[in-house]
Amino acid sequence: MSLADRLRKLREDKKMSLDDVAASAKISKTYLWELERDAEGTKKPSADVLLRIANALSTTLAELLSLPSVRIDDRVIELPPALKQFQERMAAQNTPLSTEDLRDLAVTKFRGGQPQTADEWHQLYLLLASAARRRPS
Repeated sequence: MSLADRLRKLREDKKMSLDDVAASAKISKTYLWELERDAEGTKKPSADVLLRIANALSTTLAELLSLPSVRIDDRVIELPPALKQFQERMAAQNTPLSTEDLRDLAVTKFRGGQPQTADEWHQLYLLLASAARRRPS
């Protein structure tokens, strides 16, 4: 589904008019109308505009852009692309990640960073799984 289709569907599902969303997002009604009709994706709204529209629609940027995400304690956490690849790899190997494992990995950071490849996520997962199995004596 294109951004245009998602925008229109979210707005209509919330029973909001173009005027309502545009006013709340502090953008012009014309621009919002153009975004909703941009099936080819030629318009490139800024991250700020997309965030304001998402907030006006009471949704997340991840949902608005159809980014993979998980919900944690009423928070939606965007999955990095490499973690999504690792999740798909595990599912293909008939060892799908539990929701809890995926949530824990998605929020894991070391020195402000996260793994950048599916292989690095796999290494981290194996390390954490191994550490969690150890019981203090």
